[in-house]
Amino acid sequence: MNRLILLIALVTIGISARSQKPETVYSFALVKKPLKFYKEQITAWQFEIDKNPKNGLAWYNLYYATRNTIRTDTSDKRSQKEKNDQMEKLVSDMGKAVPESYEYNLCMWMNHGFDMSYYSYLEKAFALGKDRTEHIDFIINLGEINRDLQQRDEGCAQKMKAGLMSPGMMYYNRNVLAGLETNAILITSGDNDTYPAFAVQSKGFRRDVTVINLSLILMDSYREKLFKELGIPKTEINLEADRDDPKSSQTFYHNFVQLLAKNKKKAPVYMALTSMWYDDMVKHIEDKLYLTGLAYKYSEEPIDERAVLKKNFEQMFTLDYIRFPLYNDISEGLVPVINQNYIVPMIKLYDHYSLCGDLTKKLWIKELLIAVSKGTESEKDVLKHIE
Repeated sequence: MNRLILLIALVTIGISARSQKPETVYSFALVKKPLKFYKEQITAWQFEIDKNPKNGLAWYNLYYATRNTIRTDTSDKRSQKEKNDQMEKLVSDMGKAVPESYEYNLCMWMNHGFDMSYYSYLEKAFALGKDRTEHIDFIINLGEINRDLQQRDEGCAQKMKAGLMSPGMMYYNRNVLAGLETNAILITSGDNDTYPAFAVQSKGFRRDVTVINLSLILMDSYREKLFKELGIPKTEINLEADRDDPKSSQTFYHNFVQLLAKNKKKAPVYMALTSMWYDDMVKHIEDKLYLTGLAYKYSEEPIDERAVLKKNFEQMFTLDYIRFPLYNDISEGLVPVINQNYIVPMIKLYDHYSLCGDLTKKLWIKELLIAVSKGTESEKDVLKHIE
């Protein structure tokens, strides 16, 4: 009887593994999926590999499912080294199974960040996968790192053509750029406030703005090149040599905004709302940051924050897409998340219109507030405030 139960259990496990349909796994910054999905995809793609260990695409999706699981599973209390070791082993196993594949070479590059000693793997991936789309972000990155804006634009065009650039994110970032002064420097922090901004610029809009990503700027060679271009004093910290020492980047970020403000071109410096995550970078300069729309402007002198907010929302921003998104969006689940950055500046304007008795504009901003907060954690607080 026990053997029968064991047999039934084994059969059930086998059926369960096969019941998980393998699906393409994207970066969680591009397509929002629950943690359960990534764990299921690990099982599903591992089953495909067990059937055919030479299936490079299966290995690639297993890599991304595992990577996304590690990055989104808050219950995983392992050390970062243990997590890194897991990914290293996965890539090592992949190299044994499909060493000459596009997928293995791309994963070798991805798994080591922007370590240029692994650049040969990325070059090989480019050569092996000329018609593939998984490496497009790295074309964009290299264009920016080398300050080859034509290459950056071409990468953005490829990403848009492949349907991998979110229209909602592009509209949002179009508004970020629209609210900045001429020749501004804009600090960004992630995929969804950097790649779409580059894509908008590739269309010819606000190419005068210099977008600086907080991760890319840690590369010494890139930083030196960009700082020379902007006329910013050279930094003495060797961040690449001290990559394993968190204090090196903390020291750099602490003075980063003020360092940018020393540029010889006297370009105004802005922090995108999406880049305000690092307290050590902003706490000591909070009194010099002014909310001007979807970014904070750093200014040693006081500015009329409300006047700039009004100008940007009433004259510069394209906002119809918030209520009427007339397009298909690969990042449909993530656009409402980034759109929550509209809430605070909109509430400031709502209160201003209420105070000065401008009922038409008060109703206009109220409808937008309801739209951007709908279904979010902020919805109840927003409704309570405006009603």
